[in-house]
This record gives sequence, C-alpha cells and structure tokens, in this order.
Amino acid sequence: MENPIDQLIAWSKELKVLYVEDDLSLREEVSLFLSDIFAQVDVATNGQEGLQKLAQESYHLIITDMRMPVMDGIEMIEQIKMLYPKLPILVTSAHNESEYLMKLINLGVDNFITKPLQSEQIFRVLHTIVERIQRDKELIQYKHDLEITNEKLKKIAHVQSKSLDLKNSILKAYKEALDKATIVSITDKNGIITDVNDNFCKATGYSKEEIIGKKHDIISHPSNAKTLYSDIWTTILAKKTWQGLMINQTRTLTPLYHYKTIVPILDAQGEIIEFISIVQDLTELYKNNEETSKANLSLAMDVKEDELLKQIPFASALLTDNLILENYNALFEEIVSNHIDETLLLKLTTQELQLKELITFEEMDYFTSIESIKNNWPYDGDITFKGVIKSIGHILEVLVKISQYKPQAYMICIVKQEDFELCCQVQER
Repeated sequence: MENPIDQLIAWSKELKVLYVEDDLSLREEVSLFLSDIFAQVDVATNGQEGLQKLAQESYHLIITDMRMPVMDGIEMIEQIKMLYPKLPILVTSAHNESEYLMKLINLGVDNFITKPLQSEQIFRVLHTIVERIQRDKELIQYKHDLEITNEKLKKIAHVQSKSLDLKNSILKAYKEALDKATIVSITDKNGIITDVNDNFCKATGYSKEEIIGKKHDIISHPSNAKTLYSDIWTTILAKKTWQGLMINQTRTLTPLYHYKTIVPILDAQGEIIEFISIVQDLTELYKNNEETSKANLSLAMDVKEDELLKQIPFASALLTDNLILENYNALFEEIVSNHIDETLLLKLTTQELQLKELITFEEMDYFTSIESIKNNWPYDGDITFKGVIKSIGHILEVLVKISQYKPQAYMICIVKQEDFELCCQVQER
C-alpha cells in the first residue's frame, strides 16, 4: 500500500495553493513546508491581499488564518464562496476563536486545523482535501469520456436510415472501440441477452455462458423503482435512445452504480431487431465520494463537540447510549483525576469509564434514569438526579443533569446544588 505522504505528494504535484497569514514567522515556516508538497505556494498577509491574488491567479486550495488586519478570514471566505463556491478552504484557528466555528460551517467550510500547527495534523487534513480534489478530477474525466461516447451514439443513430449492412458494420466497429472502456451487452427485442463483453463479466461476476439467454433483471438491484423499467421500455420501444443512472448488482449482491445508454438497432424497414447497452461504471466514484463525505462530517462534528464542551463552565462530558464517557472538558477530567480511585483516569482516557463508576447515585433515581435513556428518551426536557463523588480528602455532593445531545448520544453536567440553576441557563442557551 502506498505511503499516505507519498500519495499526497503525488496527487499535489500539479496543485497551486494560496496561504493567507499575517504572522511573518509562521507564514514563512508553513509556506516552506507547503512548498515541499505543492507545485506552487503563494502567500498573502490579509484577506484583502488574498482576494487580489485570487483575482490574478487560479488556485486549487486556500489556507487561511482567522484574525488578520485590514480584512479578516471570515470576510474573505464570504467573498470567495460567492465567487468560487466549490473552491476548498482550510482554516487555521486558535482555540479561543470558537465563536467563528458555526459561521464557518454555515458558509460550507468543513476543514479546520487548530493552532499551534502540528505536521501530523496538517498532513492528515491535507490528505483528505487533496484526495477529494483528485476524485473530482477523475469524475470530470469520466464525464468527458461519457460525452464522447454519447456523441458517437448520436452518430450511430444518425446513420440508421441507411442500409442494414452499413448499420451493422458501423455498430460492429463501434462495439469493438467501446469494449476496452465500457460494459457492453446486446439483447433481442424481447429483452433476452444475446451477447456481453469481457468487462460485463468482470463487473458482475457472471460468465458469458451463465448470462446469455437471461434477462437483465438477473443483475437488477431491488432498490430500483419499478417505474424505471417501464420508462426504459416505453422509450426504447418508441425507437428512441434511453440514458440514465441505475443500480445493478454483482453475482454476490454487491451494488454497482451504472450510467447506462440503450440504443435500439433498426433494420432496413425501420423495425427494431435488437438493443445495444453501453455502461459507464461509476461504482468506485460513489464509494470514494461517500467515504470522503463521512470523513469530513466526522471531522467537523469532532471540532464542534470539542468547542461546545469548552464553552460550558462546569464539568461536562458526552456519553454513548450505554453511558460510557466519550468526550469531556478539562473540568470533568480534573474531577476524575482527584477521585479516590486512581484507576478511573486511565479508564477515562481509554473510553472505558462508565458514569456509575465515578458517581454514587441514590439507587432509585439512578436506575429510573438509566431506564429512561434506554427507552429512547421519552421526555421533552432533561433528567436530573443527586449523587456523590469520592474525592481525595472529602466527599463532593453534586447534582447531575443529563440531556440528549443527538441520537444515541447524551451530555452530562456535574454541578454543586447551589450552582444548578446557572448550569441550566448555560445549557439552554
């Protein structure tokens, strides 16, 4: 398997980057680092200068700081999104700039790095962004190849008024040209498969002997709408070409994402004698786009959760549906560090600590709350109950508030009884 750093450099050898940063030493250090990866790295000292550079040169990626003189990062990003909505942007920000986070997400920015910048973190985020740029380039090439194929199909349709021998000759030559790049099959006028090429067999897992004589529903995925097939037959029986996306499946029921073109072949009298189907296989692109989207969403959610926990002025944490502590702020970690049981800190950092190991609850309150969470959170509000924490040298009496943060994830807040009303106000905001 290719090293991720080598893969990043290979993908980036033709890419141009604009780096916007007002700190001179950081700008020089990072731009030198980026020059080892990208073909061209230009720099700007503020948002206004960045926009001027962008007006003179086209870039594949913008990397920018937030707080800058003359024009800050937010204002620059707003103008870039109006002019170049699909241009990738990577934001570098300090931990105390969390007030920008939601505004950036609303602008469509989902790539963040927090200062101080670490080379491992930069490589990981750049790999994700550049991989997406690479997949977009491949998709554009696929579309270009598809347009060429469609133009050839139009030429075939144009000569259908000529003799059958001429049409068969052209069709044979065209089929041979398409065999190397596409999946080709031929069916008779009743929809029975009479021939397929090698790419068809490789994609579906069927041999020619197994597939010839069958109908195309042998590879049809059950998720396709029934109206799709009626639309296909209505179109091709009217002696027109049908084109569209559909989902097929392999012999082992793995989904295949295909862009299909079906052309009716006519005899000298203009009657249908068979159909030819040419398929562009988009399966790998669908998989790559899905994986990239999941990775970007996960990264954005992690940043959002971290910043949210930092804003709450009480010991707070996120829990899974089985009440294992998943994410937490510094105040929560401090409580665990001072617990009489020293093993709890290791459990917290390895995500093995359960809430009941940290806090001793009133028996009825605790188990009633657990049952409430297991029953899909039926309450409109939050659940609050009392407990004690055995800290070094004393016992801390607390109130614990549990709120649903998102499906199968919950937030807890641990406060002294006299501070509980303030905690409620913070969480409601």
